[in-house]
Amino acid sequence: MSETQRAIFSESWHRVAGQKLRLRPSVAIRRQTFRGERWHVAQDGFTNEFFRFREEAYDFVARLDGTRTVDEVWADCVRRTPDTAPGQGEVVSLLAQLYRANLLMGDTPADTARLFARHQKRRRQEFTAQLLGIFYLRLRLLDPDRFLTKTWPFLRWIASRPAVLVWVGLLVTALSMVLGNWDRAMDQSQSVLAPGNLLLLYTAFTIAKLIHEFGHAYAVKAFGGEVHAMGVMLLVFTPVPYVDATAAWAFRERWKRVVVGAAGMMPELVYASLAALVWAGTGPGVLNSLAYNTMVVASVSTLLFNLNPLLRFDGYYILSDLVESPNLQARSSRQVMHLWERHALNVNQLESPARSPGEGVGLAVFGVSSYIYRILITVSIILFVADQYFGLGLLAAALAFIGAFIVPWVKGLRYLWREPRIERSRRRAWAIVGVAAALVFGFLAFAPMPDHFRASGIVRAAGSSDVNAPVAGWVDRLDTPSGREVAAGQPLLRLTSLELELQLAAARAELAQTEARERQMLANFSAGIEPMRLRREAAQAMVNRLEADRSSLQIGAPAGGRWVALRTEDWEGMYIARGLRLGEIVGPGPEWEFFAVVAQDDASALFGAAKEGAEVRFAGAAGRDAVVSAWRVVPGRQEQLPSPSLGWMAGGPVKTRDDDRRGILTDQPFFLVVGRIGADQIDSGEGPLLWQGRMGVMRFARPWTPLLVQWARDFRQLLQNRYQI
Repeated sequence: MSETQRAIFSESWHRVAGQKLRLRPSVAIRRQTFRGERWHVAQDGFTNEFFRFREEAYDFVARLDGTRTVDEVWADCVRRTPDTAPGQGEVVSLLAQLYRANLLMGDTPADTARLFARHQKRRRQEFTAQLLGIFYLRLRLLDPDRFLTKTWPFLRWIASRPAVLVWVGLLVTALSMVLGNWDRAMDQSQSVLAPGNLLLLYTAFTIAKLIHEFGHAYAVKAFGGEVHAMGVMLLVFTPVPYVDATAAWAFRERWKRVVVGAAGMMPELVYASLAALVWAGTGPGVLNSLAYNTMVVASVSTLLFNLNPLLRFDGYYILSDLVESPNLQARSSRQVMHLWERHALNVNQLESPARSPGEGVGLAVFGVSSYIYRILITVSIILFVADQYFGLGLLAAALAFIGAFIVPWVKGLRYLWREPRIERSRRRAWAIVGVAAALVFGFLAFAPMPDHFRASGIVRAAGSSDVNAPVAGWVDRLDTPSGREVAAGQPLLRLTSLELELQLAAARAELAQTEARERQMLANFSAGIEPMRLRREAAQAMVNRLEADRSSLQIGAPAGGRWVALRTEDWEGMYIARGLRLGEIVGPGPEWEFFAVVAQDDASALFGAAKEGAEVRFAGAAGRDAVVSAWRVVPGRQEQLPSPSLGWMAGGPVKTRDDDRRGILTDQPFFLVVGRIGADQIDSGEGPLLWQGRMGVMRFARPWTPLLVQWARDFRQLLQNRYQI
């Protein structure tokens, strides 16, 4: 049988050839044009379902009047337009889709029962789909069409040209205000997810989404459509309002459909702009916090999620209309299936939905990308929910896993077992899938692959050390200006502390009094000798400690090198707190040391990687790695960072304590690794690679391990460290 014959005839034709079918009376047909090609949109006014046909498919469906059989109608189409008439396989697929959409009916009394059965089956499928898509449950509550019809005449002005100009002006003004207060906005973002802010955040989110959904609804009403469904969507178990604006699919003009898709974001951005103006013009308080939350959820989240075409939100439908590619997700799935059947199974019954090779590639890429992105989003949401409510997250994870992995695999196995199109190539399909699965599993489970873990840190010249204030006091004088070469022990600056002098005088007086009473006990009361001796020793220890602190007021260099500190000319008379980092002594080198902060999660791997080597990479120096010749682990767990620049407060990657104003105490203990970098790594001919305090990432190499083993280890560590399982 030739390729043309295989495309025309189908082995499943006998199942539909003798049936007399027609569209249901409630179905209305409208015309649309995509890329110069005419399409027809079927809308069921009873269920508000939509279905798109190409011209040749509609030519067949329009002739189904319930008096002629499917075979007679198809033969008539072949006689009239032999070049464009659909093949039998396409007709079978088309009728199956219309049947599942409940748009077809027969001309027999028994069909009423089948119609009801199909409706019930569809309802069960929708319920199952919602259950598996537990993060996006929809609950329909009311029909807002009458309300929208009555209120739209009073809001028609928002679609005028002056309103658009005002909208643009508001956006520009709000953006300039935010940019002018950028540091303040970034500082306030740290508390967005704080427990005390969650109520304000949810209030702002709900109002923003209500405005968003009414924007869609009024846009549909402005173009003559109807909106008959409004309710609540449980988005990650958070109630969010929604409206059903699918009536826009029937609009003939493309620009109207694009406007409806963007109509939710436009008023929401106006709302965000007004909130930005309020935020910029108010001080700390409830109003300021509410305005900030509104500004964030109504702008950033809207642009990141609603405008993302890989999710079936506004951006997806806007992209479909802009590129004139209706049913983008369904057609991309069909294109992937077509490529599989055509090139892997040599089956040509399923026609490609693409009209050009370029469109075919685009559909395939979109289908694969959207699936991968949905999986990533699902996993991220599961982790987020489990962090807040572990039991609920576990249930959601089970349902999401079934919906994202088990159900597609079951459908795939059913396709391999029962799909009529691949009847002649079924063994080949099973063989290809079996071999591919075995190869993938074998590669993941047995093929050794590079295994690394990374740790952030800073680089310093060998022999460098921090200079910290051992005691609190006021700067009396600066003995050595910054930038000078110093020897170990050389005075750097002198502090004074009147409080310390008073404490020392009081401690000495306490010691003298205690010694006198001890002598009195020796002469008169032997039972009090031992308590007074202990008291004297404690007083002496206090005096010794305070005298040591007083001697520490003269701060000297802990090692030899170059003394480096910031703005030393302003230090005189400045108060210095105990432990404050004053500067550092840059060692003479010539070697360098990299101080890496290794999280507890990588502790076992750290000691197992001792003989595998390491290297350091720096941002902005692609392809130039500093090889670590040797490294050692500082004994014991650490809690103080080697540099404040590594902490969150300075924009670094390591989380620090909220109550630590210096930004050097970490939220979790860590292991400090000191790696040695040879002098030959300083300059590789492309400019200096290392300089004092440069941040980088140290990559530790572990023994090569199969990917499946690596993933299992990472998953186990995730459960242990994040959920204590």
